[in-house]
Amino acid sequence: MRATDESGFSLLELLLAALLTVGLLGAVFAITGKHQQVFVTESGVTDLNQNVRIAADFLTRDIQSAGMGLARPNACFAAIYYINGAGGAPDQVMIVNGDPYAPTVYINSQAGGASSIFSFVKSSDVTVTGSGSSAQFTYTDQHNLQVKNLYEVYAAANPKYYICYDDTKAVVFALTGASQYDDATQTIQLTHDTSNAMNRGGIFGTTIDQLFSTPVDAGQPTYNETNEIAVLGSLIGYRVNQATNELERTEDLNNWYTIARGITNLQIQYRTVTGTTANPINNVDEQPLDRKSIRSAIITISAQTPDLSAADKGFRQSIQAFEVAPRNLNLLRNNNLTGNAKGAWDF
Repeated sequence: MRATDESGFSLLELLLAALLTVGLLGAVFAITGKHQQVFVTESGVTDLNQNVRIAADFLTRDIQSAGMGLARPNACFAAIYYINGAGGAPDQVMIVNGDPYAPTVYINSQAGGASSIFSFVKSSDVTVTGSGSSAQFTYTDQHNLQVKNLYEVYAAANPKYYICYDDTKAVVFALTGASQYDDATQTIQLTHDTSNAMNRGGIFGTTIDQLFSTPVDAGQPTYNETNEIAVLGSLIGYRVNQATNELERTEDLNNWYTIARGITNLQIQYRTVTGTTANPINNVDEQPLDRKSIRSAIITISAQTPDLSAADKGFRQSIQAFEVAPRNLNLLRNNNLTGNAKGAWDF
């Protein structure tokens, strides 16, 4: 009887097979790792681009709308303010808007002192009941046709703010005393206390003078018959939180919320035009000497991939610059508007 053949793989054959298997698995894992790195990198770049787009969209929309609700001709230049970051630090921008459905009036005079008084002739849009300090003022909101109170006494729990502005400067105030009405002259007087009622704290300062103190035309308006008073709509602000690399936005200078991540810097410049019609000079200024020469705002956003450190292979950075012309900016000095053509630029 013949014995069964029990021969098998030799040790050398097993070793070669194991080496081939390990090599094949290594190649598979190497390719998988590269694909995973590409996926992580592309995801990070997608997040970076999306956050930059969101930041640019918000800034473009708000800057284009700057001065909304502030009647011309004095709404143009007092609508955008910014703080220039020292040493390349992020700039901070504030955009002023009025209530587009509330009446706007020209002031006749302004009395100085700790308790300031604005005097002006009643607007035809305002209904007055009573006289003196007992007068009640109302108007019809054309947005929803609701009758709303106006020029009310300052209430600490729910203050209503107003803005007095000219071409280059503005102040925000809340009333600290009953509004007065003279029936014979149809004149309204608003009283506010400059020491506290106008205090709008936040990144733009602790007092109203600091709030509106900017590199361009700092200080209060020159009070005369070219000043207007409107109901304050919003004070929209932007800042970069350098601790978290987030772009933050506010509508009251007190409550901030994140709109874009991975934002490391925000820089603002103005495009200005000076000179004459025959010899216009186009400049890009960080601190223009004359706000009336401003034509647009140039925004530069620096960003990086969120949630990745600089040592990560998927880390990427991006810089995007774009230019925005506010719809309300310098319209009266735009010769392209037939109704405003003057034959020469008014600088």
